[in-house]
Amino acid sequence: MKFPYLFIFLLWNFLAIAQQGFKIPDSLSEKSYDELSDRIDNHDLDSATINLYINTYIEKAKKEFDTKNLIAGYRSLLNRKPQAPALQYTDSILKLANALKEDEEIGHAYLDRAVIYYISKNYQKSLDNYLQADKYINETNDPYTQYKIKYGIANIKYYLGNYQEALELFTSCKDFYKKREGHNNKLGYLHTLCSTGQSYFKLGQYEKCSETNRIGLTDSKDPAYKVIHNYFLQSEGINQFAKQNYNEATKYLLKSLPEVTKNNDFVNIAINDMYLGKSYIKLNQEETGINYLQKVDSILQKHHYANIELRKTYEIFIDYYKEKGDLENQLLYTNRLLDADKILEKNYKELISTIHKEYDTAELVASKDNLEKTLKRNKIISYTIYGLGSIIILIITYMLIANYKKQKVYKQKYEELIAKTSERKKQPEEPVQITKVITDELDINKDIVFKILKGLEIFEHEEDYLSIGLTQSALAEELDTNTTYLSKVINHYKGKNFNSYLNELRVNHAVSLLKNSPTHRRYTIKALAEELGFSNPRSFSDAFFSQTGIKPSYFIKQIEKEPDLLMSA
Repeated sequence: MKFPYLFIFLLWNFLAIAQQGFKIPDSLSEKSYDELSDRIDNHDLDSATINLYINTYIEKAKKEFDTKNLIAGYRSLLNRKPQAPALQYTDSILKLANALKEDEEIGHAYLDRAVIYYISKNYQKSLDNYLQADKYINETNDPYTQYKIKYGIANIKYYLGNYQEALELFTSCKDFYKKREGHNNKLGYLHTLCSTGQSYFKLGQYEKCSETNRIGLTDSKDPAYKVIHNYFLQSEGINQFAKQNYNEATKYLLKSLPEVTKNNDFVNIAINDMYLGKSYIKLNQEETGINYLQKVDSILQKHHYANIELRKTYEIFIDYYKEKGDLENQLLYTNRLLDADKILEKNYKELISTIHKEYDTAELVASKDNLEKTLKRNKIISYTIYGLGSIIILIITYMLIANYKKQKVYKQKYEELIAKTSERKKQPEEPVQITKVITDELDINKDIVFKILKGLEIFEHEEDYLSIGLTQSALAEELDTNTTYLSKVINHYKGKNFNSYLNELRVNHAVSLLKNSPTHRRYTIKALAEELGFSNPRSFSDAFFSQTGIKPSYFIKQIEKEPDLLMSA
């Protein structure tokens, strides 16, 4: 459990909030920096008003060639910009700070860059900048900033899995901020308190984690601390999962999720979804649980990200599909796990190497053995996974080769079905001309035959064949005839018995529906069967396979894989 954005709020709370682009009234341009700063720090003002004050601040500094205040103005833009432009602002800040040749300003500039790189999940560059910041800040009498750096290093230690060392650093920071007054120090206290609880969780000290979360939830009730309040909820939800209180876990996690989502914190959204998925699986709500875990996979693939906690998602998938006998998905998630381990191994090597080489303090030298053990442990895990993965790949490859011909036939059937349905759409079937096709074999009055055929035409046009529980007797009654006449007419004019005729209509409808409706392609087979009038999923799948030669699940998968073919069809 790791919340990489939590310490960002602490580090940036001393930064003003601003954005350029407003015309500055003369009355504002006459205000002093202190007056503007007071307004900028007023949390009751709306964003547009604060933007105006900050823009005034920046323009005033430019006109007066005031480098320090220009740095402060640019710094206030950092948490209001996307990561790429924010990084550009830190470049400008660093250049201005170097021009001043003041250690404190240069150290703060490197700290700004460290924070943004951490948000971007570029932990190596984040650490590099923390180390640079530490070199300059250690030459100053600035304990507050020293603790910011200590907090950043603690988060990287947490990412590396050194939870005991992280706990000690978080606790030290928490005690420091707790003794100081003011809104910013309160935020610092709450964020480090939350990180302390998370470290207790990782160390298996669940009661201490719950106790810490209870304190945090009480101390963060003020609306000004709404964001961190929800991270305490998330922390307790995950902790309740560890205590095997799965219903309680889902309550806490669902309550925290909206605010975490609103904060665009993709890592913690993924963590929240992962523990919701695991909780629902434990509650025997397997389908709901797997859906949440698939959300995690989507997030990790989108951001090309991995950490120790989230990699467990793929272990769950592998076990799940192994039990189901689904070799293709078992292979898919085995490869995903291997990819995640490659990301972790690369990050770990670089980070640990840099920490040992450059951050040569007594505190980190003492932790060297533990860091090396962590790396060794992760290597062993990776090599084990690689070995198991190779065996699984060999087995699956053998089975896929044996299954190749079958899949080839399926693909051919699929393409024929797409072509057939497209042709049917271009050339709608002509109404039956009764006078041309009636024979003496039926031994039924011509008017009765005509009436039945017209009834069937309406039956098909109105899609009444989708009714659940429809029988031949019910349809005969609807058409005001008897089952004998209805059966003879269907056999003669449709070329099949009643059940085959009914299934053909439903399957044709299913094919059209799945081709044209992305929403229905996300339905379960059970839900599709119900909508199409089948009594159960098995009867739907069997009817679909009997008519098309492929399963509905395969048809859906191919449509999703080949959007170009679908569009041309």
